[in-house]
Amino acid sequence: MKEKLILCEAGRLAAVVLLIVLLFLLSGTAPQGDIPLEKLETLTAPQLEEGATQKGEGRMLRRFYGLNPADYKGTVLYYPSTNMGVEELLLVKLEDSAQGETVQQAINARLAAQKESFDGYGVEQTAMLNNNAVVEVRGCYVLFAVSENSQKIRQNFLDAL
Repeated sequence: MKEKLILCEAGRLAAVVLLIVLLFLLSGTAPQGDIPLEKLETLTAPQLEEGATQKGEGRMLRRFYGLNPADYKGTVLYYPSTNMGVEELLLVKLEDSAQGETVQQAINARLAAQKESFDGYGVEQTAMLNNNAVVEVRGCYVLFAVSENSQKIRQNFLDAL
């Protein structure tokens, strides 16, 4: 009888451990490997419409998002090549996952500013911003994309992680 009780307890413990592992895997919060930002860029940037964006440096990241690139392990920015464009891609590799909230707030502020900028006259741009903006935070990686192909960009990002 005592052996059955011990066996039953061991089975319960194994079930709990298995459940915890499955929850981490299904929730997407399992630890991410160290994926080079360049790899994420090669999987996501080609999905942007050709000629609609240009690659930005740290100065543009500060201007559009108020973020200092030196605070992060890496950043990649593609921003609209014209004043009437809204297609955009931002990838950030965080030093620490706690920085995710700051980056998300900066993205939300940028998105709100773009919507306000086109409100009232940029019908296509406003529709793109409302319907095709994607924000994804996974571990120490952040994605922001506005594109006709934003769902494909998001899926490529998630598949890489």
